[in-house]
Amino acid sequence: MQGTETWQLMDGNEVVAIRPQGRFKADNGIALVAAALAGLGIGYLPVALTRPHLASGALVTVMPQHPSKPAGAYVVRPPGQHPTRKIRVLTEMLTEYFSRSPDFDLGKPQP
Repeated sequence: MQGTETWQLMDGNEVVAIRPQGRFKADNGIALVAAALAGLGIGYLPVALTRPHLASGALVTVMPQHPSKPAGAYVVRPPGQHPTRKIRVLTEMLTEYFSRSPDFDLGKPQP
């Protein structure tokens, strides 16, 4: 199954790009999880969507020695040193939400 055109995995400190081949392709994480649960193949899936299925044993990690490349999430806002109040509030809300989630790492060093 494919979620993106290239999967970027770690091999130690080196990023390795893999181009998966398959008959099923989707750009929707929920559809990819459903396909993996249906046994259609392996997927490059976010932990936030797979955690309950990994815990239940419905899905298993197949390449733990090659974790996904660390990625970031960014707030894109208009230029300037003084964002509007609603942008500041949104940024603070997102930061708080993601800091409480076990599925996101806000700048902590990767193992």
